[in-house]
Amino acid sequence: MGCIRIKDITEYLCDPLKKALKDEDPYVRKTGALCVPKLYEIAPQLIEAESFLKLLENLLNDGNATVVSNALVSLSICSDLKGEPLLKLTESLVQKLLTAMNDCNEWGVVYILDTLTGYLPKDPQ
Repeated sequence: MGCIRIKDITEYLCDPLKKALKDEDPYVRKTGALCVPKLYEIAPQLIEAESFLKLLENLLNDGNATVVSNALVSLSICSDLKGEPLLKLTESLVQKLLTAMNDCNEWGVVYILDTLTGYLPKDPQ
């Protein structure tokens, strides 16, 4: 439903999308994560008001590496659309992304590595 890019139906997609982002099935969560930037392109105010970006950040802590990489992709796309970074890389998040990278497909690895290029460690060690 997220591929239907009609502004009038975006409000009706909010509740099902929230449920999808919290679903027990990782396939549903990763598919929901990919829907967020599609809606963000149409109605960014609505997506921010409904806290979808926060839900995507929460998915970065998911136990499934595919969900993590797709949430990262979605946050990256939303950042590009907004014109400013939406994700602050911390040491703990970097560690989680590095751990998730072990179980990702090649595209997930590419997005994680791309994101990690923006991390500046506080300590050179």
